[in-house]
Amino acid sequence: MNKQVLKRAAAFLLMAAVMVGLVFFRSENNYDKHYFRAKLARGQEVHCRIDLGKEGELKYLLQPNIYTLYLRLLPEDKQAQLRCEGEGLQLLLSRSSKKGLWKKLASDEMIKQYKGQMSVSAELYFSPEQLKQRNVQQGKIKFYDAKGLYGTVVIDVINSRVK
Repeated sequence: MNKQVLKRAAAFLLMAAVMVGLVFFRSENNYDKHYFRAKLARGQEVHCRIDLGKEGELKYLLQPNIYTLYLRLLPEDKQAQLRCEGEGLQLLLSRSSKKGLWKKLASDEMIKQYKGQMSVSAELYFSPEQLKQRNVQQGKIKFYDAKGLYGTVVIDVINSRVK
């Protein structure tokens, strides 16, 4: 009887330890990506600020030089056919989702709207020297239609761990 009680107690403690470990792992990975949603009107600039200092310790130690940004834009013109280009940032733009290999978005490729919104994913790359600065990188993702520049997302990347 005592062996069964000890086995159950050990199993319970093991399950509790696994759950605490999973919660810790999830909290460490909470800020390894950034979701940004904004309305985009013709001629408008919207600002997106990313703080690399909020990353968990695991991400900061294992892969601090890559960061994922998911843009969800709501164009004012629901019929707008837009394409995008990055400027001043080292990045890979894609329409892909979170899973699988990302296909690079060509600068002349139009982004299709789905239910009035456009989704663009960006993988940002940083050098080790940039990560040692408070102001890591600043750049823009510009959106164009047939008439020219439609709107701009200004991205400001900082590292609050650096004073």
